Amino acid sequence: MKVLKDEVYTFLKTNGASLVGVANVERFQGAPRGHHPADFVPGARSVVTFGIALLRTTLNWEDHLGESEFVPPEHRKDVLQNYLYSETGYVLVNHLLDMLGLRLAGLLQDKGFASLFFPATYGRGAMVEYIQKRIPHGLGLLSQRHAAVRAGLGEFGLNNIVVTPKYGPRIRFSSVITEAELEPSPLLEEKACLGENCSICLRDCPGAITLRENFDPAAVWIDPPAQTDIVFCRSRWNIDYCWGRCIKVCPVGARRRQQSTAA
Repeated sequence: MKVLKDEVYTFLKTNGASLVGVANVERFQGAPRGHHPADFVPGARSVVTFGIALLRTTLNWEDHLGESEFVPPEHRKDVLQNYLYSETGYVLVNHLLDMLGLRLAGLLQDKGFASLFFPATYGRGAMVEYIQKRIPHGLGLLSQRHAAVRAGLGEFGLNNIVVTPKYGPRIRFSSVITEAELEPSPLLEEKACLGENCSICLRDCPGAITLRENFDPAAVWIDPPAQTDIVFCRSRWNIDYCWGRCIKVCPVGARRRQQSTAA
């Protein structure tokens, strides 16, 4: 199956994926009942997870329009958070993830392997309201965060988001469950999150993130060391204008290109 795995990686990377990894279904042991990959594709052998990195300039939306001639100061944060960040850091990235997932699932199906992808999780507006009435806290049918960690792309951070060595948490993920038996990627062996010695994400959050008890601070966190009150988080977006802040402030993967000092 190496040829097929190479084809999958090439397809995803060529079409916009920043990171790609594979987990075998055995890595999902302990998933909530009804939400294991094999609950969706009974003959599932692999989960392909891929991510699209976010633009740092998008996450730094608070720095833009300092003294705009056109946007009144009282509307500046609303426009930047709920239009610029929402569209370029969330909606459009989700659209690309969805297209990659649909096309990859179709590619694998054409080769004889039943496959399924999940649309990016809900976003805002009518769909999130619809889901929140039916699924507590708007949880996904398949946890893309757990899939990314089990595909070796990163570890859970204190911000309860996947932190990758290259991009930090500035990346969004999607996955395809497939019957194809692909060689799994190695799990992360060294920590990506800086842990409690950093904790910037916790300090800058208005209180939606709390640490769990009894996690090993030195381990690579394949399960979350923290939990997020999603309802409270969303309720603060237009009060504290904090949407994406726990991603933005993380120092991992935030290095900027060094300016050349050559004459």
